[in-house]
Amino acid sequence: MSNLLSLLTMGAVHYLVVRQGEVRVIEKRGKFARVAEPGFQFIWTLWGTGESVGRFTISTILRDESGRSRVRPRSNVEIISTRTQVDDYPSESVITRDNATVSIDAVVYYRIFDPQKAVYEVQDYVAALQKLVQSALRDECGKYELDQLLVSRDQINTALRISLDEATDPWGLKVDRVEIKDIDLGEFGAILAEQRAAETKRRTDITEAEGRKRAAVLTSEGNKESAILDATGESESLILRAEAQKKATILAAEAQAESMLKVKEAEAKGYHLLKQVFDGSRASQSILHVMELQKAGEISSQMASGQATKIYLPADISNLFGLVDRMAPQTPPSS
Repeated sequence: MSNLLSLLTMGAVHYLVVRQGEVRVIEKRGKFARVAEPGFQFIWTLWGTGESVGRFTISTILRDESGRSRVRPRSNVEIISTRTQVDDYPSESVITRDNATVSIDAVVYYRIFDPQKAVYEVQDYVAALQKLVQSALRDECGKYELDQLLVSRDQINTALRISLDEATDPWGLKVDRVEIKDIDLGEFGAILAEQRAAETKRRTDITEAEGRKRAAVLTSEGNKESAILDATGESESLILRAEAQKKATILAAEAQAESMLKVKEAEAKGYHLLKQVFDGSRASQSILHVMELQKAGEISSQMASGQATKIYLPADISNLFGLVDRMAPQTPPSS
């Protein structure tokens, strides 16, 4: 069809098909003419004196056999991609603020929003962006010490994106994202590992010491509480025993007092009965004397047997003996 069109127009008109996500830069007599958008496009060549597709030098990022990224220049490139491009740039040597040398791999996500600026404002935007990334990495990462660098990736990524986006805006590029993929510590990795091991051991020792201290404190508190509980229990036991003994003594005293009261009441009742019986008459007096006599007989029996070592005699013993004499049978006088 292209040959037919050239034949019909005698070589004055050509056509091309631009794919979606791509553009072509059309020049006329070496100057920028227009941007060929996706779709079917006619080019008015006019036998070499009209429009033509611009050709430019645009590098590409490739990986070699060792897996390292390389920037390879390409000449006579006609197709300009407007899709988001991802370039994994080669590792860059960076010196941190504490003079540690590390290698950093960065990945940049960008897209072209102005194809005219991308090809005319800078010679090779891929190679230029790669150099810009090198400089930005060294400047930004050099602000951190090694320990901070390893834990500050998000801050570094944000700072790099802002810096690169501002720098590439005149080139018609929009940097959407920057990611630090890897940080190779090299010989400093072993040093850092030793430092981390020492720090881990120090923290472990502190934790173990605090654990032993806490255990000792808890043991001491437990012993103290146990001693307090033992003392409290013993005190309560003594109190309970004392109260029990007190109650027993009180009950015994009350029982004894009640028993004595019963005895006294019985004695009083007996005396009262005796008083009623022995009303003071002559007959009652005789009965009393008989009872005294019986008591005296018991005393004499005890004295005879030798069992009584102490004998309590009534104060009116003489009267008792007189009573005996009187009660004895009288013998008639001899004639």
